[in-house]
Amino acid sequence: MRYIELANYLLSIKDQKHAEFSGNLSNSSYITIGVKNPVLRSIIKEHYKDTDLCLEDFECSKYLEIDFLYFGIGLKRCKTIEEQLIFLNKNIKYAQSWAVTDTINHSLKKCSFDLFWEFFLSHYQNEHIYTRRFSYIFGLMFYKDKRILKIFDYLSESDEYMVMMAEAWLLSTIAIKYPQQVFELLKKLSDQKLKLKTISKICDSLRFSDAQKEHFKSLRLN
Repeated sequence: MRYIELANYLLSIKDQKHAEFSGNLSNSSYITIGVKNPVLRSIIKEHYKDTDLCLEDFECSKYLEIDFLYFGIGLKRCKTIEEQLIFLNKNIKYAQSWAVTDTINHSLKKCSFDLFWEFFLSHYQNEHIYTRRFSYIFGLMFYKDKRILKIFDYLSESDEYMVMMAEAWLLSTIAIKYPQQVFELLKKLSDQKLKLKTISKICDSLRFSDAQKEHFKSLRLN
C-alpha cells in the first residue's frame, strides 16, 4: 500500500460523528478524519512492514490520524530503543495532540532510565508544547524506579494546560510507589494548579486507599 492509497482509504471510512467527538477532545489544530484507534492500530500492525508505504511520503501536520499512523509505523519499524529515540528526536515536533503523545510509550521497546533521563533533559524545556508533554509522559514508564524522584526538581510550573496535566499525571503515578515523597513535594509546591490537579488525579485513582486519599486531600486546606 502506498501513502496516497492509505490516505484515501482513511477518508473513505471516515465517521463524521466520531470526527466531531474526537476532534473536540484532541486539543489539536489538525483535521480529524474520524477513524477510531482500534482501526488505526490494525493498520499499523498490518502495514508496518510494507515497503511501499514510505514514511517520507506521509503528509504530516494536517490530519491527526495520519500523524498517529506516522508515529506508530515509524516506531514499530525501529529495531532498538536507541533507534526509536533517534526517530522521536527528529519527529516529535509533528505530535500535535495528546492522542499522539500519550500512546507513544506503548510502542517503545525496553528503555533504560539513563536513556530516558537524557531524552527528558533535552526536551522538557522545548518550545513545542507536545514535546514538553511527552517528556513527562515518558517518565510514567519509570514510576517504580526511585531515580524518577529527580524529576521533582524539573517541574516546569507551566501555564500550558497540556504540560501541566502531564506533570500531574506523572506525579500521581509516582505517588503509587512513593506516596510520602509526593506528599512532601506537594506540601511545599508553589504551583497551586499543579498541586490541586495532582491531588485530584490521586483521588480519582483506584490505586490509592481511602485513607491515602484523605491524607492528600488535607493539602487542599493549606
